[in-house]
Amino acid sequence: MAATVGRAQLWGCLHGRVCLHWSMTTTVPAARPANNGVPYRTTPAQNLITIGLAWWLIMGLFVDGWAHNHLGDRLETFFTPWHALFYSGFLAVAAWVGWLGQRGWRAGRRGLLALPQGYELAALGVPVFALGGLGDMAWHTVFGIEVGVEALLSPTHLVLFLGAACIVSAPLVSAWRTPTARKAPPGVVWTGVLATLALLSLVSFMNMYLWGLLSVSFGAGQGRGALGSVLLTALIMTAPVLLLLRRFQLPFGSVTVIYGLNTLMMSLMMMPGEWRVPLLLLLAGLVADGFLVALRPSPARPWALRGFAFLLPMLVWAPYLGGAAVLGLSELSLELWLGISVMAGLGGVALSALVVPPTLPAEAQSA
Repeated sequence: MAATVGRAQLWGCLHGRVCLHWSMTTTVPAARPANNGVPYRTTPAQNLITIGLAWWLIMGLFVDGWAHNHLGDRLETFFTPWHALFYSGFLAVAAWVGWLGQRGWRAGRRGLLALPQGYELAALGVPVFALGGLGDMAWHTVFGIEVGVEALLSPTHLVLFLGAACIVSAPLVSAWRTPTARKAPPGVVWTGVLATLALLSLVSFMNMYLWGLLSVSFGAGQGRGALGSVLLTALIMTAPVLLLLRRFQLPFGSVTVIYGLNTLMMSLMMMPGEWRVPLLLLLAGLVADGFLVALRPSPARPWALRGFAFLLPMLVWAPYLGGAAVLGLSELSLELWLGISVMAGLGGVALSALVVPPTLPAEAQSA
């Protein structure tokens, strides 16, 4: 019995010493911190990839819009080449967003922290769009293919639009949150410009039935009743430029790219072969970019911002409506086309007051 106890004590002593030695010489790797205090940001190149893949989706959307506008009731199935282009673009951008999230996950980030800053919207947009796509296929199977405005405003198409808008907005939010001054590096500011162009194109598409640039003249409908669509279109086109000016000092060419490419896409979808409207918007964008350089509008220069906000829609609508009247393409009188152009300019000023409101007195700020 004594020998057994002695051996047990000896074994315990040896075991304790081995464990003590192992604990002193072996280091257990610590868990990797979730973010190391450093935000997870995409590079401008990665944002441009997101925008490029998003444009794959948007191009499919515009081709699908062309098919609905020009083939109409001849569309009899959900499975079309333009739907294939549309949904393959979605799968590509969804896979890219998933890859960005996987990189964050491998770095030890969890939850929304695994996504780059600004891409939380894309993470929301991917499942929303997927749900809308499945619903759209079921909708078409049960109710058939919509024609006209119904094709835009069906419930499943609105869900698709919401998902796509969230995805497209991600690079813009990422660029917006980048810790730089208003005069940001070219890669950052052009990310914001191109993402804004993509978002504007989505909104333009969803409002094509009220798109004033192709409804008041040039053979697409005339009359005073269309002037409301002019004011709506003016607000839609002015708002994104003013929003960008709140955050960035825009380089020359920004407005030209946004207005020229957006109008070209809308014209190709609604009126293929129409070249005058895209050319007009290209020239208007160039003049607007000249005013950007001359006026230097910014939140720190509110009067310059208000003046630019008035001139921007005027540069579009006065030549457009006035030129259509002079060429006999519209029945609008001088009072109407000039007055509606001024109204569009005043709408721009109102938008600028919302984007960059007047400074509040100290008493109101503390309340």
